[in-house]
Amino acid sequence: MKSQEIRLTNNLSCAVEALQMVETASAEAGLDREQTNVLRLLTEEMISMTTDILKTCQGKLWLEYEHGDCALHLNAMAPMEGEAKAAFVAASKEKINAPIKGLKNKISALFAGLLIYQEFPDYYQAVSGSFLSGASSGMSPFRSSSPVWSLSEYEKGRLPEEKFAELEGVEKSILLGFADDVVVSVKNNWVDLTVKKHFSAPRQAQMPRFTGLSHICIFVDDLMAAVSYYRKLLGAVPDHYLSHWKNKGFFQAAGFLAEAGEGDVSIAFVNVPGTKLTLELMQYHYPEGRKTPVIFAANDVSGARHVALKVTNIEEAFLHIKSMPDTQLINQTNAYRVFQISETLPSEVRFFDQDLRESDERNIQTARILSGVRYFYFIDKYGLQWEFEQGHSDIGE
Repeated sequence: MKSQEIRLTNNLSCAVEALQMVETASAEAGLDREQTNVLRLLTEEMISMTTDILKTCQGKLWLEYEHGDCALHLNAMAPMEGEAKAAFVAASKEKINAPIKGLKNKISALFAGLLIYQEFPDYYQAVSGSFLSGASSGMSPFRSSSPVWSLSEYEKGRLPEEKFAELEGVEKSILLGFADDVVVSVKNNWVDLTVKKHFSAPRQAQMPRFTGLSHICIFVDDLMAAVSYYRKLLGAVPDHYLSHWKNKGFFQAAGFLAEAGEGDVSIAFVNVPGTKLTLELMQYHYPEGRKTPVIFAANDVSGARHVALKVTNIEEAFLHIKSMPDTQLINQTNAYRVFQISETLPSEVRFFDQDLRESDERNIQTARILSGVRYFYFIDKYGLQWEFEQGHSDIGE
């Protein structure tokens, strides 16, 4: 994507048009406010630097964006005629009598050196010899009709203290603080300043991509009694359980935002034979809830306590649910988000066919899977609690 080209003039009101161009192009590219502000800062610095160096701003500026790669281009006419050229070269020559510090001074000297290297090769070598790395990178102006200098190439192999000692002031905080690369090139009487920045593609709300049912949770007052009950009622086959599980990630995702050690829950998973349905039986030891179950009539508007569905794009699904009317996240504070279960140890996982003193590969594998699960809860219009989860590959298959 290429933006509208902004005509640059000596009247710096063109900067207002340039910033508006950045706003429009950023919106079309799907960039967020923070990313747009970075581009605004870089645009302002480019115009300011070019005007200060060339004492003019005749040219054009535009933005190109593709798959997160952003490039701001400023193409300006250099003073190459008569007294203007002489003054420009004279001012640049003054800067080579001492070490050239600051990115602006380097670019100024490069502009002068690259523009006149064919006429004054000795001057070009004097200006650029201390900081131009083109010869080693295949970018030497003596091998190209369009000389190019790259900040990233210049910095290769240099120690951090060497880099920052020479690049000082506001330029350091803006161009070096935000840009991934600064490229200086010259063709005929035109100079081009290109600032490159890569942004990670912003997440967009999307319809969840479901892969199947994970489990249905039933809250109970006695975990082992509930396991026995569902074995008799449904012929459910016990799989594994967690006893007095104090997991920070779990309680955060469940909406309590508890600190580690403040929650205490036991969970058992039993499989219903002949189906792909897994029941998650959950007993809260702390914080405790109501102990007496609520029995609803057949025509009461209610439902299971939560139904879990597997998704493959949980971050986008979270944005989708958050934007839906008549639907609320289980915790409505700004701190609520997609949570990941904290690390689970193999010793915390027990299988019903194991002796309490035993442990095998199943414990290790299940603990590893649990530690990678990411999920969140929400409540629909009718009071049914849902869970979307990603990464739970050991149940519900």
